[in-house]
Amino acid sequence: MSKEIIIPAEKWVELYSELSEYILEYASLDPIYDDEGNRTEEKQDEFIDIVNSVESIMRSTLTKEGEIPNE
Repeated sequence: MSKEIIIPAEKWVELYSELSEYILEYASLDPIYDDEGNRTEEKQDEFIDIVNSVESIMRSTLTKEGEIPNE
């Protein structure tokens, strides 16, 4: 499959961050934020795992600007 959609680096980060946050918020049954409004340590670790998965999915169908697609 040819990946013809090229995403600027800034938008790439914005996209995987927003998707990952959405997944974390809607898949979580536990509190995500502490009293100061920061993610709990456990949820931050979970967020990073989700980011890795989302970015992997994105790389399978999209190209980040400035990177050579793996073919």
